[in-house]
This record gives sequence, structure tokens and C-alpha cells, in this order.
Amino acid sequence: MKVVKFGGSSVADAGQFQKVKAIIDQDVNRQIVVISAAGKYGNATRKLTDTLYLIADGMEAGRDVEPLFNQVLARLEAINIALQLNVPLIKLLHTIRHHLAIRYSRDYLVSRGEFLTAHLMAAYLGYTFVDAANLLFFNKAGAIDEAKTQTAYQQLASHHGIVVPGFYGRDADGHVKLMPRGGSDISGAWLARLAHADLYENWTDVSGIKMADPRIIKDADSIDVMSYDELRELTYMGFSVFQEEAVQPVRECGIPTRILNTNAPEDPGTLIIHDDDPANDLKTITGIAGRKHYLVITVRKYQLALHLEVIQHALGVVAAHHLVVDYLPTGIDSFSLLIREPRRQVSVQELTAEIAACQPDKMEVTENVALIAMVSRKLRQRPAIAGKVLAYLDDNLLNVQLVSQTNDDINLLIGVHDLDYDKAVRVIYSSIHQNFQRPAPYIEGIA
Repeated sequence: MKVVKFGGSSVADAGQFQKVKAIIDQDVNRQIVVISAAGKYGNATRKLTDTLYLIADGMEAGRDVEPLFNQVLARLEAINIALQLNVPLIKLLHTIRHHLAIRYSRDYLVSRGEFLTAHLMAAYLGYTFVDAANLLFFNKAGAIDEAKTQTAYQQLASHHGIVVPGFYGRDADGHVKLMPRGGSDISGAWLARLAHADLYENWTDVSGIKMADPRIIKDADSIDVMSYDELRELTYMGFSVFQEEAVQPVRECGIPTRILNTNAPEDPGTLIIHDDDPANDLKTITGIAGRKHYLVITVRKYQLALHLEVIQHALGVVAAHHLVVDYLPTGIDSFSLLIREPRRQVSVQELTAEIAACQPDKMEVTENVALIAMVSRKLRQRPAIAGKVLAYLDDNLLNVQLVSQTNDDINLLIGVHDLDYDKAVRVIYSSIHQNFQRPAPYIEGIA
């Protein structure tokens, strides 16, 4: 059994629908299909969901939204007519507007993009449409109510040949509730978990996950195989692949995920597997990711282990300003706070003055630091990796301001100035190819 999710670009027009059907028809195990709202593609200048958000804004402001509703109908009717589906879109939209007139709900309105697109896909595939509001349930805390959701899934007349709209479910009060943007990934992961799927396929418009940001490394290698641990580290440091909520349901059950390209279904994509799976043994470095605009505050206190109140005080100050400490490397007599973009909440001067109230022996502040993470499960096995990469950075006249390896030996952090970020990523990528994978000499100015 495979659960397959198709993103917005995969269902943007009739041509994309045909690609989806060809993919489904190729494998009889693709029996549970999760669908996003039609995305931007070709002449479509706006995602269907974006149009629905505009309608919601207009309704809340008392503006005329009739032209926008007509855009929604025209967008979907074009698919309906081209594929000769005869889905009663006008009737469905009338029902939606009647519901909104009785009880306006922004979540309900915005979710209709997935709802209507999934109706079209179910008709095209000859599968059964299953409303996510009758399948995925949230508890009072806003998390998926697994017991109630599992019961609903077991009560389906058929678990095979179904199409489920992504991005929403039903809350504890019985109303439609949206997931975060990109929530169709969450829906797909939960359906894979409910079905005890052998594989969860996530079909997008890219052929897998790139080893580095393609905006910096134009022809970056794709990652063939990676672990969920590695994915989590890379996502946290900026990879825009999955939200954590879209990973955990399948990760906990050991269900592998494959990222595939609807426009190039023959490409192998990226396989994400359980963290201790021996198949994840292909590359020394799995991926490179990073973020800019960090503030690094290093606090020095002799015999720090005897003065834990200093760390407690510093963390208390950070928490009081609702800041995010991404990393907290420590030494015998020091610790560093790696804080993401603090200026949004508090000035650096104010923050450091409050931390200095703990009376450290010395405090050092470095602004505009970019953190680059090299992620691999082999860092412990290959201790020379860090040295070679640092030497390569030095050869390219890049000033390294910070080096830290996490305790789980999966993530090597390197800090450089914000202005050096792009060049440092290119140098690190080149170093990895030259020393650990395959030669790719670095030339400044060429990605």
C-alpha cells in the first residue's frame, strides 16, 4: 500500500491532472491519494488558495467578492471541461456560499480549494472522494486526535481507491480547521500512518531534495537517500522541505518517504528512511543548510559547572524577550548563546546589558553571523571532515567565527559573517566534492 500526495503544481491544470493519472495508473498500490489546491501553472497567475484568501479578506472587509468567486469557478471549470468530468462545480460553490452565509468561517472558505480540486481528481481517477473533515480530527489543543481519526479511518467503506483533500480537518467543536501552510504534507503523512503504508510518496515539482540551496549552488547534487534525523537537522537550518509536523507521523512508524517530481516521474527522487537504516550509507555529507542574522553571545565564567545560575540567568533573559536560542555550545569556563534575529524584539545593547547582570568574568558579542550546518551521520566515523573543510575555508580567505559539533555527531556548525555566507556555502560544497565525494574544484564566482 502506498499513500501518495500531490502538491499544488501537480494539479494546477488539466495537463497536470493527466500526469497525475498516469502516475496512479502505473502502480496499483497507489490507492490513497491526498490532493492540494490547484497551484500556479501556465496562465494561472495565482494559486487557488491565494484567491480564496483574497475572498476571505474581502468578505471580512465588506467588499464585493463576486469577481473573485468567478475566478475560482473559471479556474476549476477549465479542468472540468477539458477532462470531460461533469463535476457539478456550480452546485458545489452554491452550497459553499450558502454555508458561509449561515456561518462565516475563514478556515472553511480557504479549505475549499483542496475540497474542490480533490472532487475533480476523484472523478478523473474514478476513486471515491472522502472529505478530510470526516476523517482527520483535532483535539482541544489543536493536535491530531489520533484515536478519533483512527476510528474514522476504520469506518471508511473502502480504504482503497480514495481521494482526500489535504490541508484541513475538523476541530473539537465540529468546525473545519486549517493546518499550517503546506498542511497537505501533514495530511499525507497522517494518511500513511493510518493506512500502515509501505511507502509515502510526496509528489512535487522538483526531483528530490538538493544537497545545497540551488539558488547558491546552481547544479547541486540531489540527495539519493537520507535519514529522518538528517532531514530534521537540515529543515531546522533552513531547508524548505517539510515542516516537523509533516515528518513525525511517518517517522514514528518507520514509514519511508520518497520525494518525487510529477513532471519527471522517471527520476528516482529522494528516499527518506528510518534513522538507523543501513541503506543510508551513500554519502559522507548528506546536505548543507544555513541561516543568516545570528547574534552570538559568549559568556565566560571560571569553573562554570559551579555557577549554573549564570546559564540560568542568561536563558531567563532570552526567554523573557521571546527569543530563539538555536544552539548552546558549552565549554569548561564558557557557553555561547546562538540567537536568531534578536533585533525584532530587543536591541543588542539592552539584551547584553541584562545578561551581564549575572556578573560574568567576560562577555563577547558578535553580530551578523551566518550559521552553516553540514549534516551527516558519518561525522563521528570521519573526524578529519571538519579539519579539511576548515582548511579549505582558510585557503579561500574566509574568516571562520565559530565551529561547533552537536553532541549527537550529526551536525557540524560553522559560523561566518553574513556577507560571506554564499561564498562559504560554495566553498564548503566544493570541499566536500573534492575531499569526500567527487572532484569539483571551486572557482570564485561560479556556482
